[in-house]
Amino acid sequence: MKTLTYVSTKDVNELTWPHAADNTNLYSSALTVFTDFTAGGPRVIESNVRADELVTLMRKEHVRMKLVVDSNNHFIGVISLEDLSEDVFIRQVADGYQRSELLVADLMRPKEVLLALSYKSLKNSDIESLLFSQRNNHYQHLLVIDEATKAIRGLVSSNDVARELRLDIDVSFSSFQQVYKIALEEDKKVAQKLRVA
Repeated sequence: MKTLTYVSTKDVNELTWPHAADNTNLYSSALTVFTDFTAGGPRVIESNVRADELVTLMRKEHVRMKLVVDSNNHFIGVISLEDLSEDVFIRQVADGYQRSELLVADLMRPKEVLLALSYKSLKNSDIESLLFSQRNNHYQHLLVIDEATKAIRGLVSSNDVARELRLDIDVSFSSFQQVYKIALEEDKKVAQKLRVA
């Protein structure tokens, strides 16, 4: 067993802060808002987990989306809190399913219907171009694929974009569509202030 050393905080006045760009704007690199799975692994769930249990788990973990994997840990789709809304459960029960029998596999969006962004494309883009390309996307997450390895490299969250741009938006209900609209409005306000000054 190792011995740990403790130090008094009496003479400590400073905090260590992450190296973050305070001037993130629409023209900053899109990688600024990219969650890279090589730095922090993906949040996954197996397809055979009960859907109602996943709702509780995701709320506890404070996550809004998980990648769905099979028993071999292969990517098969995504599931978000939007896919697990009470309305979705009510519709499924009305169709004859028992709430407790519904699995993640029953409610997920399978990979065959998903579109993802190329990592190479993202790397060479700015936030404005990213938002413009997603202006009609009513979801909160966009997967990013590394075409060289044919693997999901990471994702972009509309919430992360809103936070980085410091937009006045409720991130619990934001989508790329909403973030795009508000970001453009904010950019116009800044441009008008610059013209006046």
